Amino acid sequence: MAKLMINRSSEYSNKLRSIGIYLDDKKIGDIADGESKEFEVEEGGHTLRAKIDWCRSNPINLKINSEEIIRFNLSGRNPFLSLFYITFGKDHYLELLPIN
Repeated sequence: MAKLMINRSSEYSNKLRSIGIYLDDKKIGDIADGESKEFEVEEGGHTLRAKIDWCRSNPINLKINSEEIIRFNLSGRNPFLSLFYITFGKDHYLELLPIN
């Protein structure tokens, strides 16, 4: 089975809160501050996103093959710009970046 590995950076903002991980708009789990987590997924095309309250990450469209492992790093944005990110930038409050 294919796997997604997500590494969440340890940060001061959101430290005490878990972030939901969504695959095709269905929650597949939560990830805590500084945690690395592995999720088994079906092969094929998917959309990956992270959410906390009403704020989300950038959507990642991916195609994963059987037995493939795809890695991502999850982090928040600059806490000094949080007012912008919880209002106008709510769809980019979190950042998912692929790890090569």
